[in-house]
Amino acid sequence: FSCKAGEFLDMKSQACKPCPEGTYSLGTGVRFDEWDEVPHGFANVATNLELDDGFSDTVENCTMSTWVPLGDYVASNTDECTATLMYAVNLKQSGTVSFEYIYPDSSIVFEFFVQNDQCQPMVEESRWMRTTEKGWKFHSVELSHGNNVLYWRTTAFSVWSKVPKPVLVRNIGITGVAYTSECFPCKPGTFAPAAGSSACQLCPANTFSSKGATACQPCEPATYAGRRTLRGCPLLSPCPPCPGSAPSFPLGQTQLMFKWAEPKICSEELPEAAKLPQSGLRSKCPPCNPGYAKDNSSTCQPCPHGS
Repeated sequence: FSCKAGEFLDMKSQACKPCPEGTYSLGTGVRFDEWDEVPHGFANVATNLELDDGFSDTVENCTMSTWVPLGDYVASNTDECTATLMYAVNLKQSGTVSFEYIYPDSSIVFEFFVQNDQCQPMVEESRWMRTTEKGWKFHSVELSHGNNVLYWRTTAFSVWSKVPKPVLVRNIGITGVAYTSECFPCKPGTFAPAAGSSACQLCPANTFSSKGATACQPCEPATYAGRRTLRGCPLLSPCPPCPGSAPSFPLGQTQLMFKWAEPKICSEELPEAAKLPQSGLRSKCPPCNPGYAKDNSSTCQPCPHGS
């Protein structure tokens, strides 16, 4: 049988029960989005592919060259060792594995592949990962019913003693499991106010939460938190001066209005803080941006198609 999203299987009663407040579940899926430590069930192995032939000065000790958990993601090794992150899962129905990654340096060989319990490859064409230009890239692979062993493997090759940038992996999700026997606590910066949650909500601006929160706490005075702040509220800094404004004209066409950008992450009360310039001064209108033109109401509108 399977449990719904927001539920877990109570092994004692053999019945599906709702997740407590502050936690969530995907029902027939699992997600690993917090990497303060390597999650339970993962194997983290380092090996040296070089053999000691008696001619080289040393064979590198790779014992410590494993994937390193760094909070929101896990980072690969950067030395000439092979680091392998493995996870074995038994699927009761066909499913998927997905994750996000950053792979900025081609001097590291990064491969992801899936094997069955006889060590036979399942999806060969997706084995070699492509480098990323910028930001996180999403990758998804279909999984077959039965046992699947997932491998994230990196091997670095130093070039002129240059240390390569590591591969980063986050938000690993697997679907197709029959049930989950535990619920996952909400990450810092998120919360689940009710039992039976299938996902955690982001804390509003200027609030924060710790792991497994049922509600978000307001920031202390003179601190702030944007919607992407996770683990606390940093101190406000003095407000910087606004960019220089256009000169004023006696017969100007518009008025300059100033207001603080939201969320406001600075304090105008602190020493050396800038104040908002005076609003209402008349100024010459700036030109429209490229691809825009003024209409009869003096508003910049996109140019018509073909012009």
